Amino acid sequence: MKKPILILTLSYFLAGCGGGSTEKTDRLVSEEPTKEKSAPVDLCRCLTEPGNTVWSAENKDVCRDAISKELGVENWEKINFSQNPELSKKFDELAERCIGSKEVKTGIDAVDNNSGIVKSIGTSAGYVWESVNQQAQLYTILAFDGIAFRSTAYAMNGQTNSENFTKMIEISGTWKAVSETSVEGVVNQNGVHVSWEFSDDYKTLTNNKGVVFERVKAR
Repeated sequence: MKKPILILTLSYFLAGCGGGSTEKTDRLVSEEPTKEKSAPVDLCRCLTEPGNTVWSAENKDVCRDAISKELGVENWEKINFSQNPELSKKFDELAERCIGSKEVKTGIDAVDNNSGIVKSIGTSAGYVWESVNQQAQLYTILAFDGIAFRSTAYAMNGQTNSENFTKMIEISGTWKAVSETSVEGVVNQNGVHVSWEFSDDYKTLTNNKGVVFERVKAR
């Protein structure tokens, strides 16, 4: 069965790299022109600032342009990273320089914990998660990337080809690791808390409603 691939846009993030510092030490700073004069934008803050803050709203466009420039694309928010491994790798490298990796720690527990587990569950490692409920004719796909997640549910309409499915609902939000096999998150649209428990081999996960997903290769 052909799987629908999610276009992952990391529009909302946990606060991580700090406030408004524009020093280049331990930061990625890109010079973005304004109408009056050139002003620096903090790429790390662009990647980690929650989407509902005043700073995020005021810098939405400049952050989009700065990240796009860093990746060498016109608009990074329109990139399907699961179908573009080269750009996905480039974005991961950018994110790791901001939010840390197993080798580079930020000192922010939630962010550093995510970087460890994402290699086993995330789209950057080529993984998405799917649930097929034949009885309810419901197909759901879930993806984790960095510190954002997105889930989309489709009505199967008695079909087996995903091209004939009908999208019902799509949600997105932020997530954080709470253990090596457990993560929790918050849905951006309504603030609802969600959680997922992974099997020890990371082949399956169960959400807080008891729905079981299987890990599949996105590419």
